[in-house]
Amino acid sequence: MRPRPRPQRRPVLASAARKPQPKTPPPVPPTSSSLTRRALLAGAAGLAAAPLGAVRALGQTRGADTVEVIIIGAGAAGIAAARKVAEAGHSYALLEASNRVGGRARTDTQIFGVPFDMGASRIHLPGGRALAEAGRAAGLDLVGVPMPARLYLGGKEANDAEYEDFAATVRRAERAIIAAGDAGRDQPAARVLPDLGAFGPSAHFITGPFTCAKELEEVSTVDFSRAEEREGEMACRQGLGAMVAKLAQPLTVRLETQVRTVDLSGRQVSVQTSRGTLTGRVVILAVPPSVIASGLLRITPGLVPRYRTAVERITLGAFDRIAFELPGNPLGLKADERLFFKAATSRSTALAARIGGTDLYGFDVGGALALALAGGPPEGARAFVRETLTQEFGAQAAAKVGRVSATRWTKEPFALGAFSCALPGAGNLRRAFTEVASGRLLFAGEHAHETLWGTLAGAWQSGERAAAQAVGVLTNPRAG
Repeated sequence: MRPRPRPQRRPVLASAARKPQPKTPPPVPPTSSSLTRRALLAGAAGLAAAPLGAVRALGQTRGADTVEVIIIGAGAAGIAAARKVAEAGHSYALLEASNRVGGRARTDTQIFGVPFDMGASRIHLPGGRALAEAGRAAGLDLVGVPMPARLYLGGKEANDAEYEDFAATVRRAERAIIAAGDAGRDQPAARVLPDLGAFGPSAHFITGPFTCAKELEEVSTVDFSRAEEREGEMACRQGLGAMVAKLAQPLTVRLETQVRTVDLSGRQVSVQTSRGTLTGRVVILAVPPSVIASGLLRITPGLVPRYRTAVERITLGAFDRIAFELPGNPLGLKADERLFFKAATSRSTALAARIGGTDLYGFDVGGALALALAGGPPEGARAFVRETLTQEFGAQAAAKVGRVSATRWTKEPFALGAFSCALPGAGNLRRAFTEVASGRLLFAGEHAHETLWGTLAGAWQSGERAAAQAVGVLTNPRAG
């Protein structure tokens, strides 16, 4: 079936800030026909969001063995689902295998002494606007950040012609992939690209590992084409992981409760955990498909082919941040800027600079490079930071590097990857994750959103959608 028509996406590097601009210039959005340097340099305005009312304490279900809704996974999707189920007046059990909430939204404050988002680090707009409002209502500081990105070549910022060539190359790559997807040709994205010239490796990195956590050979053109256009980004000064944890505070979460089996064979759903067995009328699986595919969580009787294939083909890719201290702002960069570089090899990266206005920076790596670094020795992360800084900015900058810490999401036992992207031929399978399976099984998570996959907002919205479906099953069982 041909995917529904969608507007052309704005290239990922649009609305970047380059040099200081005249006072309060109006932003100039790029158009589908022309991405000028003026558009590329226009600053992203801070985005105001109307605050919501104070979050009231939600109905809590502490130790009951029988509840109406069992929610497995206390990441953003599970938290959103539990909030909605509780607000609707139904009992729930929110189960989390690890010793913390948040899932792949995790903020650390111990390593560097400042908030370090180890997973999700931005809320993408417009899809994340409601989530940002919820964060502000909970007392967090949500701020607009510069859209990507500045471009550097050999230690120098690109000139006008290089900016225009870079932007045009990324735009050609995106258009080729989207055109194939919109036409229903579900192929590896790498196969539909034209000759991209000198900035081809950079375009491969931005459209593949940076956007999809996979090399383009493993990216479905249909899945890529359906991703919602992103018009802005917001950060949380306390960290997005801290924000998600704050939104979970009104809930009761059963931590260190690993689910082993979900049994759908009886009249009630039976969930066997490391702390005993629970029964319920509906179950929401708010865990990555990788956890199900690995056998860590078994579903009996087995999923029908439609859902089993979705679990196997909507796979998580590799995406990590190598965070490091660089005191004194030796690169002369603004807070929360992002830099791309002219790539010459597959070891491409993007730089998140002066995170939250601090001395903390991060190299973002994805795809094959992220897998290689995660599988290597811990000292490989520091070597990569020094090597890349030396290549792009010189040995003096590299010599100033302080502490270094790298995430390894493919090694996290309850994630087994960073975020999802459909394999070629599987672009239409996300829809299965939005349905009620077996009359009482629901899916939630960023993988369970057709257009906001790979984002915190997508995970949150999928949890709310699953909760609404669960309430519908409880009030009208035949609807499931």
